[in-house]
Amino acid sequence: MATPAYHSQSAVRNARPLAQAAQLDLLSTAWSTPHFEREEPGTFALSFSPLLVRKLIQSYSRPGDTVLDCFLGSGTTYAEALWMGRRAIGVDCNPALIADLRDRLGHAPDTLHCEDARHLTDLLGSESVDLVVTQPPYGHTHAFSKNLPADLSLLSSRDFLAAIEGVAAELYTVLKPDGYCVILIGDIKDRGRTMPLGFQLVHRFLSRGFSVVNLYDARTPVSQLPAPLHAGEYLMIFQKKQKAPKRPAKTY
Repeated sequence: MATPAYHSQSAVRNARPLAQAAQLDLLSTAWSTPHFEREEPGTFALSFSPLLVRKLIQSYSRPGDTVLDCFLGSGTTYAEALWMGRRAIGVDCNPALIADLRDRLGHAPDTLHCEDARHLTDLLGSESVDLVVTQPPYGHTHAFSKNLPADLSLLSSRDFLAAIEGVAAELYTVLKPDGYCVILIGDIKDRGRTMPLGFQLVHRFLSRGFSVVNLYDARTPVSQLPAPLHAGEYLMIFQKKQKAPKRPAKTY
């Protein structure tokens, strides 16, 4: 008998297409923070390519594994994971985005959660996830809500980085030993200066115990990634390395 994690694959295939916003170069002089008269689920500064997500899930997990996206957004990772026979878990602090994905899937899966990404352990428990594939906000360049307390895109640059470190700590806890964590992030313009979000994020994840497996950027050959990255954008592959057992003390 199929588990709830898999029986919704047909619903994913038949759902109306996920929203895919136009890709924008955040370092371009033409970039300016978009402002919307009202919140529109599925409207983003950057979108996560389904081809890229599919490649990542295929490369770093197996059928039956649990795949988490803790910044759900339009739900690309969630839908692709279900489609590929994984157990998908989606988390986002914006209830409008959760509701929109449920509407497009045509049912209400119990693995979609409206929650703060800094509270994942309370929600999922320790060592419960095989793979994380997610795209956090690019600092405060694009507000994903108007006043949600858990929305990291509303924070100042300093507070945003502190929050990301908190998310990294939670991801390390919920990942199984040797599990992978894939992050897409990009540098931004902050008050006319380039803010190296990519390097800052690597530092935060390393400080929380992750190891870097690979790092891709716009210079990566197309033979290695199914979708090109923009200048100043980084795809980071981290791993929760299993700690080697301590050697017993020598006795003489």
